[in-house]
Amino acid sequence: MPLLDALALNLERRPDAPLYRQIYDGLAAGIIGGSIKPGERLPSTRDLAQALGVSRNTIMLAFEQLTAEGYLEGLSGSGTYVSREPPAERVAREAPRINPAIRAAGSLERPFDIGGGLAHVPATLRYMRRPVPFRSNFPALDAFPVQLWAKLAADLYRRLDADIANHLMGEGDPQGYGPLREAIAEHVALGRGIACTAANVIIFAGAQQAVDLACRLLLMPGDEVVCEDPGYDGVYASVIATGGVPVPVPVDADGLDVSAAERKAPGARMAYVSPSKQFPLGMALSLERRHQLVDWASRSNGWILEDDYDSEFRYSGRPLPSLYGIDRGTRVIYLGTFSKTLFPALRLGFAIVPTALIEAFVSARTVVGRYSPILEQVLVARFMKEGHFASHVRKMRKLYAQRQAHLLHVVERRLGDWLMATPTDTGMEVVARLAPGLGGRAVSKAAAEHGLEVMPISSLARETDVDDRVTLGFSAFTPEQIDEGVERLRTVLVGMG
Repeated sequence: MPLLDALALNLERRPDAPLYRQIYDGLAAGIIGGSIKPGERLPSTRDLAQALGVSRNTIMLAFEQLTAEGYLEGLSGSGTYVSREPPAERVAREAPRINPAIRAAGSLERPFDIGGGLAHVPATLRYMRRPVPFRSNFPALDAFPVQLWAKLAADLYRRLDADIANHLMGEGDPQGYGPLREAIAEHVALGRGIACTAANVIIFAGAQQAVDLACRLLLMPGDEVVCEDPGYDGVYASVIATGGVPVPVPVDADGLDVSAAERKAPGARMAYVSPSKQFPLGMALSLERRHQLVDWASRSNGWILEDDYDSEFRYSGRPLPSLYGIDRGTRVIYLGTFSKTLFPALRLGFAIVPTALIEAFVSARTVVGRYSPILEQVLVARFMKEGHFASHVRKMRKLYAQRQAHLLHVVERRLGDWLMATPTDTGMEVVARLAPGLGGRAVSKAAAEHGLEVMPISSLARETDVDDRVTLGFSAFTPEQIDEGVERLRTVLVGMG
């Protein structure tokens, strides 16, 4: 069909453009240009992969991105179709009429006039990603107790009297559902030694929203923020969006180099760290540096964002005390998430804030999103109060330890000539060092063409040279999926010479 011919003519194997992205671009251009009509049925992913000479996973990656952005829609049992109203037509129809004088003045022509720092949000945060091997920081959805979750929801609706109905269907508390905040306070007291009450807990739509709000409240334009390098791109985005200046500070075997941070940014207003497991390199912040950092915050009246995103999954030894616990709740904001422990679609996270900040954070929360969906909060609260959360975490900890051991064994046996993976004591992925001559970005691009997600650590670095390392996630994948993914990665590495 003409669609296949058009795509085949434009498809090239280039290191700077993964095949799935070329297929995405070709389909999107055809839909926008009108050569692929609204409502047209597309070939199956299997047929399209065979016609174009690529893996089916490559086609699926392109289709899923196009579906997420509104270009395609899937009809159960029927196939994949071009949306009746593609995004370009929808935007054109819904676009507000702009005063011709304003348009003539050109005040809306430059993206920074509209978006400010938000125009710099990295692409890694904008695209929906699916759990293909070896995506990092993704939970085992295959092992989530879906039937139990459904039963909790069904029981809730079955017992829906007037009081509960008014609560679930009315407005929520901007600070969050009270029983959930109580359950979180109990959880962090037992697991992280954090002494707080439900009053210190604020519920957010994920930890990223909490980071964003903390930056809005605590930073003035031009304020410097110490950030790990390499480090989480979301915090860099939030700092820039609020007019702050992120200062990349290197990490070593003991985590963030606090002395280097004080030299590079002596007047910093805030520091962001992931002390339980540094993202993405994986080391823990040493006890000495934890005390150094807390002492810095006390002396400088600075703030610390402590991102404890996956400390529940610790496989050996006891965790070091949290920064919030060392600081006794005066200069540290502790961040947690249910995206890793339960599932990402919940979009529920939380912050534990010093008492002096509670009123400001709750007031700001009424403006930023108002409140999180009530039903999900109620379900998570019940899941925790009835002991299911603790049981699930214990089960996942054991499962992830087994999956990590399997990944390390297969990688050593099948990929030992190209990379060496280091075991981790905490978390959901391992770091692998590449053999000389191989670069992380090049390996990542080549792997993407085979339907794999291998994250180059250099994609999260600003000033530190770490292009010889990548991460390999294991938590979301069965032994069979790991085996198959390793064989595909082996094909990639053999092809790279």
